[in-house]
Amino acid sequence: VDEATATTRTEEFYEAILTWISDFLKGKSQPQDLGAGARRFEIEGKSLGYPALFQDASSAVGLFMVPANGAQALIRDSGFEVAQLLPGRAAFSLSCVHYRESDCGAYNEISMAFFVKKKHGKTGGIPYLGTWLDIARDDAATCIWKLPVTTRLAHDAGIRMWGFQKTIDEIDFEVSDGRARFHLRMDGQEVLEYSVRARGKQQQPRGASAVYSNFEGAPHVTYLEHEFRDVGVSLGGGRLRLGSHPIAERLRGLGLPRRPFIATWMGRLSFEVGAPEKL
Repeated sequence: VDEATATTRTEEFYEAILTWISDFLKGKSQPQDLGAGARRFEIEGKSLGYPALFQDASSAVGLFMVPANGAQALIRDSGFEVAQLLPGRAAFSLSCVHYRESDCGAYNEISMAFFVKKKHGKTGGIPYLGTWLDIARDDAATCIWKLPVTTRLAHDAGIRMWGFQKTIDEIDFEVSDGRARFHLRMDGQEVLEYSVRARGKQQQPRGASAVYSNFEGAPHVTYLEHEFRDVGVSLGGGRLRLGSHPIAERLRGLGLPRRPFIATWMGRLSFEVGAPEKL
């Protein structure tokens, strides 16, 4: 067996194990109430409401272990506190999405977020282990630090409907040589490039993720009810390269770039985003 074949088999083994653990820990978690409501927003000539639909997309995700103090410094103004996976260590989530169809149209997006201590649902539990379990069963909360997108509609909707502080920037997406790549430029400077293997055949159970934000002057939680297909998971399989933009320097301050401890490719994903709920 050559080295390439052995590497592929190892990744497939870990993918199967990680998927089994995730499915087991999810158990019978129930979708959240997305709060349909009657509120409407007129944005860029479109009438949008809750829940907003994102029908077809692909995504590359990386989870990185970073210093908790450095992570907290980046989100200090949010009022939320990072959750620790190990003493002094927090989780940074880099989520790159290529939307083909959504209520906000077609666009690209890159989310830079941190897992934070929960203020909704069941909280507490065993220190450190509880955070790992929450992440594994999709019951953790994240706070978004940066959220660049490529269209005005996606930008304005994110700010007005959920309090997500989006910016409009250059994000390129391509699939070549078996890898999906996202490239981010801001203010004419390179910020980062992230890539993962673009393959997977797993299907994840329908679930809901919680995102915290400050909406209309108060902390809120927004639920994303999602479904993932053509999923591939690997340990350390993502590749992150940083550029010269100041945000890249802030990421270097967290010890990046390095390989993520978990890299995920979602060939097809869809989700609904409900109305923000006050914490």
